[in-house]
Amino acid sequence: MPAGLRFGGDDSAAFAGNWKTVLAVDLGMGLAVLLGGVAVLVATGRGWAWALVAIGAVYLFFAGGRATRWVRLRRRAADGGPAAGD
Repeated sequence: MPAGLRFGGDDSAAFAGNWKTVLAVDLGMGLAVLLGGVAVLVATGRGWAWALVAIGAVYLFFAGGRATRWVRLRRRAADGGPAAGD
């Protein structure tokens, strides 16, 4: 696969000292969008609010995958195994 089409992005933040904070903010942003969509849906009943709910859910899905990948990378690095190459 060409380098420009590589999925997963840069995982160097997984080894930063504040990696848990980075993930918490990431998950919080997705949760805020999801809950904002639910609030708009309840308050207005408009169908477009489902788009916010869906975007928040998808963002949380990918942020959860990132959290899982970072924990795996950190565990491999602590064990002395290869840190890259999911």
